[in-house]
Amino acid sequence: MVNVKAIATFQQIGNEIYRTNTYIQFGTSSQSLGAAVMLNPGSAELKGEARRKLFQTGAHTDEVNLDRTMKQLVKFMQRTHTKLNGRFYIYNLLYVRNTIGKEAIALFESLKSTGNYPTITRPSLSEIQRHPWILIGWGVERGKNSGYYELEKKKWLELIEESGIPYFGVLSKDNEYYHPSPKGPTNSERIEQLVHAYQTEIKSSIQP
Repeated sequence: MVNVKAIATFQQIGNEIYRTNTYIQFGTSSQSLGAAVMLNPGSAELKGEARRKLFQTGAHTDEVNLDRTMKQLVKFMQRTHTKLNGRFYIYNLLYVRNTIGKEAIALFESLKSTGNYPTITRPSLSEIQRHPWILIGWGVERGKNSGYYELEKKKWLELIEESGIPYFGVLSKDNEYYHPSPKGPTNSERIEQLVHAYQTEIKSSIQP
């Protein structure tokens, strides 16, 4: 994808790798184009020398490959914006890397309950308010004993509501927000759903 790249910070804490401060860069501007709140980091990772630096120092920020979800978000932005020059920010409910949602939630619950999950705070109100809108796409996964996970969703919704900025997502019948990049044939359908939700909920309330 021409003139599109992803930047992220990785930290190795204990036996786990955490990915924070992630954004997709379009062009050269540092202005926010929008943001998403999803479940947890997926397959995007550091490679080569950058990966060696992570293991040597415990933390490293660098360009990463665009994973499947990031590529889906790029397609969404290209469908909804005529000019792209800025950053699309990616937040997560939990920042420990795992490509399987239920496993990520179970790991998060275990780390939180044992006091081994690092202190990674939600963004401040002022940081959230610099985004023109937020896409909620943390998925519909549920698991047993997922109290910490449910609390994170609650706190994020409270923060977004307090910020006053517009937000949207594709809701399930249980009022949960679908992930923007599901596996299988529904992936292309989800793009259409996201574009429709954006045009319905967001485009009319902000400058194009």
